[in-house]
Amino acid sequence: MMVNPRLGQCVRIHYAKRYGHLMPLQDKVGPVIVVGQGKPRNHGVMVDGVLYCVPCGNLVKEEHDAARD
Repeated sequence: MMVNPRLGQCVRIHYAKRYGHLMPLQDKVGPVIVVGQGKPRNHGVMVDGVLYCVPCGNLVKEEHDAARD
């Protein structure tokens, strides 16, 4: 879980194991476009060209892998 993501940081969206199979964004990767302030801590993540609002607790730091590029 990430506490303070930065603009442009690559993140993976991850939900709890019991709900993950129901969520269409499970394990999708994208950059943080909007960093939320205050409460609730929601952030804008760009996935496949669409901006999604994702709660902070569902973001995991994604290590940049040069082999994927």
